[in-house]
Amino acid sequence: MRQEGVRKEMTPYYDHAGITIYHGDCRDILPHLEPVDLVLTDPPYGIDADIFRASLPNSKGETMIDYIVGDSDLSCVEWLFSWLGETPAVIWGSNHWPHLLPHKGRWCCWDKRLTKEADKMLGSAFELAWENRKSGFDVMARVLHGGVVNADKGKRYHPTQKPVKLFESIIERYKAVTILDPFMGSGTTLVAAKQLGRKAVGIEIEEKYCEIAVRRLAQEVLPL
Repeated sequence: MRQEGVRKEMTPYYDHAGITIYHGDCRDILPHLEPVDLVLTDPPYGIDADIFRASLPNSKGETMIDYIVGDSDLSCVEWLFSWLGETPAVIWGSNHWPHLLPHKGRWCCWDKRLTKEADKMLGSAFELAWENRKSGFDVMARVLHGGVVNADKGKRYHPTQKPVKLFESIIERYKAVTILDPFMGSGTTLVAAKQLGRKAVGIEIEEKYCEIAVRRLAQEVLPL
């Protein structure tokens, strides 16, 4: 029965113009995929963020209670590192579990405020992503973002959604042609890849976010 389930999950939820989405557990799907140039992902942080997030207001003045599957458990993150090998990777939230990192790597610091005045906005002023590079320097990424409105000037579809332009800057820095996001969420990695004319694969365990990602991909228009 388990083998049948894996075969079902390996049927793409969406597959168009070099962008593929799989609905399922990344631990079942990743072993069957072809190599990629970059893993760019924002996995569950294992910090029970939903308990804190439920007390924050959203844009309608209500509380945000859109829970993140697996946020109280690090088993998926541990598995990801065991699978990753030498594939270039940028993994957000890694500062929450430094004991799991295989080596010191390099860090990307996303400055979300840019100015001292903007520090007054709701939320953390910066976020960190671990990169499994063993050479080069730590880097900064500066994209203004705060409160309950996404920096892309549109609706926020996921509680931890990152801006498209932030992910575009990372993809361009790595010169990646094929990008993988095993914790796809609402599909920001895929939208960024599409905007840059790259190929991408996303995996998401919650079907509602697969649906949202498909809608976002349909709405995005490639730049001229």
